[in-house]
Amino acid sequence: MSAGIYAALSGALTQQTALEHTATNLANVNTSGYRAVRPVFQEVMQEQATPGEKVRFSAVSQTTTDTRAGALETTDRPLDIALPSDTFLAVQTAGGERFTRAGSLVVSPDGRLITRGGDPVMNENQEPVSVDPNAQVTITPQGEIQTDGQAQGFLRLVTFNDPSAMVHEGGNLYRPDANAGIPEPTQTEVQVGVLERSNASPIKAVSDMMMANRMFDAMEKAIKTFKDIDKRLVTTVPKA
Repeated sequence: MSAGIYAALSGALTQQTALEHTATNLANVNTSGYRAVRPVFQEVMQEQATPGEKVRFSAVSQTTTDTRAGALETTDRPLDIALPSDTFLAVQTAGGERFTRAGSLVVSPDGRLITRGGDPVMNENQEPVSVDPNAQVTITPQGEIQTDGQAQGFLRLVTFNDPSAMVHEGGNLYRPDANAGIPEPTQTEVQVGVLERSNASPIKAVSDMMMANRMFDAMEKAIKTFKDIDKRLVTTVPKA
């Protein structure tokens, strides 16, 4: 079988991955604090059985997060916060501590400060924030949580060595990999009554989807061509 068919197949698989990432971005264009994800492609060389013969393949080496800040929207709501561009808010999930830039917070009936997705917000001691559900809960620009004007601790705000290496886990939740580094607490200020919108562009997402579809179709045609060539060789070339 021609080695070219494997190169074309790898190209089709990478474009399928690109389509999946683009679909994720498109689905989150209205998700507060969402940052678009991008696949990073690389060329791979592989030795073949024939000495000195190499075949080139394409592969997705990693996924990066677009660290550009989204547009800000004023809400004047006391539990809406916008974070500095390199800062994340720590939340508790079933998988452990995760990080988000979605700053629209609410108080649950049982007195937990949670995100719109239902994840409990962590304080500076890495504990879920608990407040009086009947009190007036506010957040100061310094990230301090207050109930009826009384201090209740600070939000756990962190930065990473390389935010672009954060791994997207769905919606607006991220976890750091080894390249991102460990979360470092920061005492930065937040904007209160403001939300950061998604930085994913619907126009770019649609454009990327069309391009990936075209590339996938091209790889599919190349695979068919290689198969046809192999078939002709098998049926027409006389055996020794």
